[in-house]
Amino acid sequence: MIEVAASLWSVPAENQLATALRLRDAGVRRLHWDATDGRFAAAGGFSPTRAAELAVATGMTAEAHIMAEQSTKDVDAWTEFCDLVIVHAESTDWQAAVTRIENRGCRAGLAVSPQTPASVVPAGMTALCMSIVPGAAGSTFDDTVLGKVAELRAGDSDRSIGIDGGVQRRHAEDAADAGANWLAVGTDLVFDGEPAWADLLRAAV
Repeated sequence: MIEVAASLWSVPAENQLATALRLRDAGVRRLHWDATDGRFAAAGGFSPTRAAELAVATGMTAEAHIMAEQSTKDVDAWTEFCDLVIVHAESTDWQAAVTRIENRGCRAGLAVSPQTPASVVPAGMTALCMSIVPGAAGSTFDDTVLGKVAELRAGDSDRSIGIDGGVQRRHAEDAADAGANWLAVGTDLVFDGEPAWADLLRAAV
C-alpha cells in the first residue's frame, strides 16, 4: 500500500481549509507542507504558523518539507506539530538540521533534487525523491526518479521512501513497484481529483 500526503501549495489561501477538509472527507489522512527560503527554491509554500492552524483544524497528521539553503534555523517550529521534517541534501547544513530534528523527538528525512544521486542519503534514513526542480509546482513528472527510488529500495528494504513533484494517479503503481511507500501529491489531487485517487485513499483508511 502506498500512502498519499496532500500538498496545498497551489491552493489559494482563502480555499485552503475547505480544500483540506474536503480531502480529509475523501480519505486523505496526511498533509505535506512545503516551505522555501525564496533562494533555494521559488518563493511560496507555508509558514509553520499557517500550516499548524490548518493541521489542527483538520486533525490530520503532517510532514514538513523545507527547501532552504540553510535549514537548521527553521526546523524547530515544524517539529512542534509534524511527525516528519524533511530537509534537502543540497542544503549547506543538512547534517546539523537532521541532528536538531531528531534531538527534538521528531523523525528526520532527507530530500534529494533530480540532479543529486541517491547515494548521498545515509542508510536507514527516510528519503524524499524529487521528480521536479524543487519549488517548481505544476511541473511535469520526471520518470527517471523511479530509478533513484529503486536504487534506494535495493539498498534498504525497510526505509521510508517518498516521491514529490508532478505526481499523478497514473504514476502511483510504477512508484510502488519501484519501492516508494508514499507520495506527496498536489495539483492532481487537490483540484477535484479525489475520484481518481479514491481506491488508494480508501485503502489507507
